[in-house]
Amino acid sequence: MKNVDRSNPMKPMILRHTLLLLATLPLLAGCLQYRSTGAMFDDQHIEVRVIDAIASSDQLDRSSHIKVEVYENVVLLMGEAPTEAARNLAGDLAAEVDQVERVVNEIEVMDRVGVGGKFSNSWLTGKVNTALATENTLEGWDPHRIKVISARNTVYLMGNVSREEGDRVAEVVRNVRGVEKVVKVFNYQNEG
Repeated sequence: MKNVDRSNPMKPMILRHTLLLLATLPLLAGCLQYRSTGAMFDDQHIEVRVIDAIASSDQLDRSSHIKVEVYENVVLLMGEAPTEAARNLAGDLAAEVDQVERVVNEIEVMDRVGVGGKFSNSWLTGKVNTALATENTLEGWDPHRIKVISARNTVYLMGNVSREEGDRVAEVVRNVRGVEKVVKVFNYQNEG
């Protein structure tokens, strides 16, 4: 008979969730496979130039914490800025970068979030990716088509989808525990 540790009744549940997460990691690792290498390179190049423009600005100080994500030439700005003027300046600087088609400025005017928030964001992003891999009801849906970013219990969704796919994905994400808000930053396809 096996020796089972019953001192912590949460261990079997934690183990199951950990195994599920580990089982989905290979799926999650290829999350951008549906994009060409050139498109991914262009996005990274834009991201570096936006970060440089923001970091080089004499009008933005270290009290701003701005995260930049780019998908198909769409720039998503998240984080914190001390004033509305700083928030707007970051958006304007991002829009001036060559090849940027659209800027979604989700920077909050508030004090900078601490390190604990970063761990929470990563945990929530993992939970959302797992839900998209296991709970989406769209036939033939591949969750790797969506880029998921989290900040302060808000989940940002980026990718190339139809409106129906975007709505269904957002509904799955809304039902993940810990998600307070879902922001769709999609490029909608098949619209004429």
